[in-house]
Amino acid sequence: MQETAQACHCTQCQRWTGGGPLFAVRVRDLDLTGAENIHSYAHSDWGDRAVCQTCGSTLYWKLQDRSIAFVALGLLDDQSGITVTEEIFVDFRPDWFPPFEGAAQRTEAEMKAQLAAFLEKENQT
Repeated sequence: MQETAQACHCTQCQRWTGGGPLFAVRVRDLDLTGAENIHSYAHSDWGDRAVCQTCGSTLYWKLQDRSIAFVALGLLDDQSGITVTEEIFVDFRPDWFPPFEGAAQRTEAEMKAQLAAFLEKENQT
């Protein structure tokens, strides 16, 4: 069971979720069924988002041409024991939304630098 979650405050996630952050859990090797009901689209130069074509629910976010990285927290049947341990794009967090106590705080510049370093390292291997 995933015990940690991330809150993304970028403006795209705020629009995608209706105003607050996207709360998501990191996944690895997700076994996805019902792909015919999923609509995935590029939302930036590096990322894809997916929604359910049947009900419109937010499903996941991932780097383009890679496996699914983060699944919307609302998809989990059991959310007990989950703690937000990281907030990203905090420079876009609305004033009315307080930070999570103890959660790592990363700005847009920090996230873009982290992504660039990851992609550069991956291209070298």
